[in-house]
Parts: sequence; C-alpha cells; structure tokens
Amino acid sequence: MPAMPTTTPPPAATSAPTSTLTPDTGPGAAYGTAYAAASRARGMSGAGVLRPLIDDLNAQTAMSPADKATAARVACNAQNTPGWGAGPVVVMPNGDLIVTSRMHSPDAPVLVVKPDGAVLRGTAYVEMLDETTCRISNVREGAWPSRGVWVGPTD
Repeated sequence: MPAMPTTTPPPAATSAPTSTLTPDTGPGAAYGTAYAAASRARGMSGAGVLRPLIDDLNAQTAMSPADKATAARVACNAQNTPGWGAGPVVVMPNGDLIVTSRMHSPDAPVLVVKPDGAVLRGTAYVEMLDETTCRISNVREGAWPSRGVWVGPTD
C-alpha cells in the first residue's frame, strides 16, 4: 500500500549552541567599521542603516559570506544606539550564517547570509541558553517583525 501524503512540515533546522565570545576580526570587521562611520557622516544611524547595508553588502561580490556576516554585525554594533545591535553570528546546518539581533525571542529579527554571499533579512527563534550562548531555529527568510515589537534591527 502506498504511503499517505502528509501535511506536517519537516522539523526546522536548529543551530548548535553558539557562544557570543568570538571577537570580530578581519576584513569584515574593518568594512563594518568603515560602513558605520560613513553612515554616521550621512546622518544615518540605528535601524536606518539596515536596508542600505543589506544592499551594499549584496553589491560586494568579492567579499566572502563570513566577512559579510562580520561586517553586518560590526556595522550594527558601531551605531552606539542604546538597546539596539547585533548578537552573535551563528552557522546553521545548511551553511547559512545568521547575524542575530540582541533581542532574544521566538520572532527576533536577523540577517541571513547565504553560502553564495546573498544577504537577506529574516526572523528566527533566538534562544538564550545562558549569559553568553544562544541557539537559533525557525529561520524565515524575507520575514521581518512588525515595527515597535522589538528592540533590534528594523527597516
């Protein structure tokens, strides 16, 4: 007898626990710092940098995905906006790099850096395991939380 089709979605990928203690170094850190300085000079800060940052990183075809993730994290954290910024960069089982927000929530805003270097906005379940370690699951590309729902990156 053939198997009956199911409507149950497959389980969502979950990251391994990731520590926030990794320092930001290399070309991505330098790029993120320079991007934040240029944004401030143009009068952009906080969440206002995200859409242009995503566009700018997508235009950097020679930059590695890891450097793009680091650049996004550094650029967000260099905003010096209270209660706003990026958490750790988490590697998912499919190779995606997730730049988490500092908001820990079932629907937290994140940036997704694909293995081919494409940078997308999204949401994810960000679970804090202790003061320095988190786990990511339920990543939804293209999604973004409603304005005012969280204290983290917005458009």
